[in-house]
Amino acid sequence: MPRAAPVPVEREVRLLDLPTHESLRAAHDLTDTGAAVSSGRRLVVVGLRDADRNVGWGECSALNAPTYSPEWADDAFAVLADSDRLDPAAHPMAAAAEEMARLDLALRVGGRSLVAHLADGRPTVDRLPMAAVVGLPAATAGRPASVDDLVGDVGRRVDAGARRVKLKVVPGWLGGPVRAVTDAFADLEVQVDANGSLGPDDLDELAGVADRLSAIEQPFTDVDLTRRLAGSCPTPILFDEGTPTAADIRSLVDADLGLGVVLKPPRLGGLGAAAEVLAWCAERGVPTAAGGMLECGLGRHALAAFAALPGLTITGDVSPARQWLAADPWPDLAVTDGEIVVPGEPGVAPIPDLDELDRLTVARY
Repeated sequence: MPRAAPVPVEREVRLLDLPTHESLRAAHDLTDTGAAVSSGRRLVVVGLRDADRNVGWGECSALNAPTYSPEWADDAFAVLADSDRLDPAAHPMAAAAEEMARLDLALRVGGRSLVAHLADGRPTVDRLPMAAVVGLPAATAGRPASVDDLVGDVGRRVDAGARRVKLKVVPGWLGGPVRAVTDAFADLEVQVDANGSLGPDDLDELAGVADRLSAIEQPFTDVDLTRRLAGSCPTPILFDEGTPTAADIRSLVDADLGLGVVLKPPRLGGLGAAAEVLAWCAERGVPTAAGGMLECGLGRHALAAFAALPGLTITGDVSPARQWLAADPWPDLAVTDGEIVVPGEPGVAPIPDLDELDRLTVARY
């Protein structure tokens, strides 16, 4: 960081409505009838400008609706527009956006990259395996989705360069789909994420395919069920929704259940807090993965820098934003031969296309 960080003199908050060319359906995105609760991507960004007209940007990655966490995009916009309401304990993703904007401004002025700032002299990687997340399939052309649809979808991700695929699963969409994908792509790293939707009746089916998987993410909300699964298979089991705060992560690790965690900087209140939790986990040998939040190019650059840090042990959710966004004001991550290039330019991310930013802005403060 520069010795004297620039002092912002102007601040703006924008609510964006970004079109998507595919829907990433997860268990928490479905109603009781199985229909998706939202489409498109609502996203909040914060801009800070100093007296020399240097600008820093931060992204609040809260989702469209309060399904994954209590925060959601439209409410986060209201919270960030009225900064007196911003309580980091109650609004960690909103607080993370403020932190990212200040970091972006300071690092851009100081000519330093985010990965260098976070690593603080420790070794990092400069390439990451490109990942892809495949959501729950929807009915197409009036017919139910099939396992063949899933295999075709995964094949398109592999053709695009994905080295690892994470499948969203729910009860009834588990063992058969996993076997079909792993049979069709023998060299592909496959993970699953149930978003806590599975129950006791799914335990045997999940254990039966565990040896085909490199990680199982949040299979149950019940810790005892998770412990039983961990005792029956060697596959790393990661908590996500079950550990929303740094304190929750520490409690889980201290309980010595042999479980790992997904680290999502926005949910932990920002990049600095996430880097501290990662170092703490690494000291204790806890399996960890970097998790994504359907960010735009701005947040994806921040995620790639975080994922390059030492201590992460499991392939994370680092993929280009264009996998789901049809339009984005920020440049996307660079990909070479199936690998994400870790950003090394000053700041968090390149500057956005301001005309595109204006076009996609639906509210501004």
